[in-house]
Amino acid sequence: MVLFHIVEGDAMVIKEIQFKTHLNYQIQASSNEKDEATLTVSDVENINLRKCRFDDFKDALIYIRDNNPEISFSDAVIDTVKPAGFSEDKIYNFIELIEFARHTAINIGNMALFIELQKLARAADTFTLEVRHKITRKPTNIIPFEDYNNYEIKEPPVITDELGSCVIGGGNDEPVKITATFHESATPVTPIISVRVFSLATNSYLPNVDIINLDTIFKPNATLMETFAYLSYQDYQKHTFNHSFDQLLANDVVSVNNLEDMYSKHYDLNLADN
Repeated sequence: MVLFHIVEGDAMVIKEIQFKTHLNYQIQASSNEKDEATLTVSDVENINLRKCRFDDFKDALIYIRDNNPEISFSDAVIDTVKPAGFSEDKIYNFIELIEFARHTAINIGNMALFIELQKLARAADTFTLEVRHKITRKPTNIIPFEDYNNYEIKEPPVITDELGSCVIGGGNDEPVKITATFHESATPVTPIISVRVFSLATNSYLPNVDIINLDTIFKPNATLMETFAYLSYQDYQKHTFNHSFDQLLANDVVSVNNLEDMYSKHYDLNLADN
């Protein structure tokens, strides 16, 4: 009987060793498979972050992270943008979800989360700029000139390009998203910005559109709406999207509780130029 127990015990030990060896092999194989399955541009080029499933959204951001050493964020922060009632098979506008998550982080005072979401927003903007725009933007016609030095060729602004966006409101106030784009009358010499307001409660745009000529802003006493348009344009020029105005909010330099504050409160834009 004692011998039987010893043999049975040895057999269990052997089985346990075999199981652990097999498990380690599976883990290593899975790790190697992930390393080999590096995402390529062809895997993500058709993803629209404003209309996609979560898996596609995640793939797009991981592709940007893998190919841009200056962009770094954890996989865990990607999950924080999932809305209530989230479904893997449902299509979402993840650009708006990132904005809403950032605004929520500011409201609850979680600046560590806000900073991580900033990185996520930057990755999303980079994806739109580096991947989507390169594919969807049509090449301009080439006009043959005898002497190119006599001409200055400038591409007109793409009025559908988003220069910046921000979610304001929430709680007792209706949450809205404000978005800055080039106005159709803008030129490289005279930047004119169009700002639209989208209601997250009714899922529709408000009728009024602000058209702001940046050259006519009285900088020492600019409204916050003018400040938003001006800083969005500056960020667009520097390829640091949604940075400057968010910094004003995050550092409590300005306080915005609702849409009315964007018109009634002011900021000295000369400080932004210094």
